[in-house]
Amino acid sequence: MLRTLLQTTTLITVLATASFAAYAADVGDSMDAMMMDYARFNRATTSVEAAKALTQMRAASIEARQAKPARLDNEPANSPRLRAYQAEMDKLIAQIDKTKALVDQGQLPQAKTEGKKLMQLRTEGHKLFR
Repeated sequence: MLRTLLQTTTLITVLATASFAAYAADVGDSMDAMMMDYARFNRATTSVEAAKALTQMRAASIEARQAKPARLDNEPANSPRLRAYQAEMDKLIAQIDKTKALVDQGQLPQAKTEGKKLMQLRTEGHKLFR
């Protein structure tokens, strides 16, 4: 009985650790996806390509916002630092939306100019949370 209990406890610990590691990796994976989508947006020559890249970037940004970066692992869910991270991600998502609106209006050159602000927001966010 004790052996079964220890095995169960060990299994739960291993699963929880693996789940946490996967969750923590999601932020990095989402950030990598955002950078690839940003590069695709910059290379886009049509509004369709640009819109697709921005849509994918927005989805990755939402995933990253919902996760907790490694630097904030020890922060409680309602901590000011975690809320500040989420606020920075909200700014990024709003900028993606603003850029995509220009793409949707057929204003690709203006969207590319507006899209440069995405990299500025990334740099600011990394200074604070990386």
